[in-house]
Amino acid sequence: MNSNQITAGEISVLLANKAEEVCKLLLPGGKAVKGEWLAGDIGGEKGITLKVQLEGTYKGTWKDWANDQDKGDLIDLWRLSKGLSHGDAFKQVKDFLGIKDVVTPPGERKYKKPPDKLTPAPRPDGMAYKFLTGTRKLTAETITAFQVGTDQRAIVFPCFGPDGNLINRSYRTIPKDGEKKEVWQDKDCAPCLFGWQALAESAYQSRTVLLAEGQIDAMTWHQWDIPALSIPAGSGQTWISAEWDNLAMFDKILIAFDSDMAGQKNADSVSKRLGPHRCFRVSIPHKDANEALQAGKTALDARKWASEAKPPSLEGIVTANDLERRLLIECEVKPMPLCLPFFKIDWETEKGFYFRPGEITLWTGATGNGKSTFLNFLQMNLSCNEKQVFVASMEVKAETTLRRTIEAYWGAGGIIKDQQEQTHVIKWLDDFGQQIVFADKVGYMEAEELFEMMEFSFRRHGCSHFIIDSLMRIAGLEEDAKATGDFMNRLANFAKNTGVHVHLVAHPRKMQSGQRAGTMDIKGSSLIANNADNIVGVARNQEKWDLQKEGLTDPDELRNMHDTEITVEKQRESGWTGTFYLDFDPRRLTYQASKARTYSKPKPEPKKSWATKKDW
Repeated sequence: MNSNQITAGEISVLLANKAEEVCKLLLPGGKAVKGEWLAGDIGGEKGITLKVQLEGTYKGTWKDWANDQDKGDLIDLWRLSKGLSHGDAFKQVKDFLGIKDVVTPPGERKYKKPPDKLTPAPRPDGMAYKFLTGTRKLTAETITAFQVGTDQRAIVFPCFGPDGNLINRSYRTIPKDGEKKEVWQDKDCAPCLFGWQALAESAYQSRTVLLAEGQIDAMTWHQWDIPALSIPAGSGQTWISAEWDNLAMFDKILIAFDSDMAGQKNADSVSKRLGPHRCFRVSIPHKDANEALQAGKTALDARKWASEAKPPSLEGIVTANDLERRLLIECEVKPMPLCLPFFKIDWETEKGFYFRPGEITLWTGATGNGKSTFLNFLQMNLSCNEKQVFVASMEVKAETTLRRTIEAYWGAGGIIKDQQEQTHVIKWLDDFGQQIVFADKVGYMEAEELFEMMEFSFRRHGCSHFIIDSLMRIAGLEEDAKATGDFMNRLANFAKNTGVHVHLVAHPRKMQSGQRAGTMDIKGSSLIANNADNIVGVARNQEKWDLQKEGLTDPDELRNMHDTEITVEKQRESGWTGTFYLDFDPRRLTYQASKARTYSKPKPEPKKSWATKKDW
């Protein structure tokens, strides 16, 4: 069984279906009596005070009648009986049920431990205490619950994991009038949600938690008796991968980010990653929770806002009013998406070729013209620009693709000859290895399996670029136009709904030597080209290739000729098309703008005049 969007509640049900087997494992001293498993305590001793329901409506629930605190479902029993953190217990339960991740996660990134230093609690007569309790209206109990500290110039928010280990610290200055606050974290430490140390057990029992956009906001929700965590500032969304297993325990996540445009855009992005099916949006009549607290709002108000959190709406149905925020975002000046240097001409006029979010780029070209080599080069550039990349290169092994990617970076012919070059490889993996996720499969792949891998890689690892090489390796598409159309439609929906960029290789029909593949040459249904936002052809300079084979040309003449042509044949967003001329380094498998030519723009077709009345 694969785990993609399976919830903790669903896993609890699966575990309940094996209730007696689980009880024998966790409570070996107990026994089954009339539909219940009786034991002495969570350690599994003999007795009758701890009862697990083996049958009926409440199958899988349990309670220790000698201790009212110990109760819950079988996930809770697994955690408590083994003394595990919630995240570790959840992983063990999935292993027990045979639920595996659809892709193998890359190795954990190496983070430093926070420096060992004293951050004493704020003194009642100090500036930090007066700011938190006076200006921000937090209570002393709340400050203590979150173990807030101070150093010489800032308030310190320690970030613990669910297991109680310190992972990071966040700092915030208290600015004077006219100054801007400063925020930072301990350098090179792992991104971490703030507030695990204060999270009530009720959050795990209800499988519900709230995510706020700042430490003081999370503390405010906690003070209102609503279990809350805060996302870290200034780390993008790397915290999602780091906290993925810990958040898997929650079936319902309340998203209560700032009500400004930036906060809501962030909420949209986080909801897509964590799963729209479990993310509910909280709306409050203030910029954030603490501003509401300062305005006199109470726990009663907060419970009302949380209870009215909007569940995911029916996909595809919106009113014009619902589009207000999206319209304002659409009208904003767009930041330039990732662009290789030799593709960039002028972003303001949208001349050139750019990898926009939510689009599909179709890469085509005759066999041996360098499609896969160019995509390996692109993949290296993406990872070095801190873009998470998913690669399904079903034509070669994952380690071969990785070798070619690394070769483009440090260029040693792809062979490790000595300890120094091995050190280069390991250094590259330490720096960029987290950025790439591979589909570890060669040969054909079912479309359903591919989409499951892609969905998981987007949510779990935050992949924003997806490289599929190639369409012909998707089972069942080659001779089935309808299946091909369905696949392309689904691929387009995935790109649009997640905001990722998909790179898809599509081979051309058989071509004569030297012929350049274009839109009309793509093998298969016309639906392939119709569903692509961009179509790009890769071709080698046949004239230079022929001269090299003859071996009669002056080397200087060859050096003044380009090696590769990248032709943008379709670009739906801007309409710009043209050809870029590149030089290729066969030793490093890299490309750069040709010294002889840069790019050319096709001549526009003559404009047609409107028909007059007499032409009708």
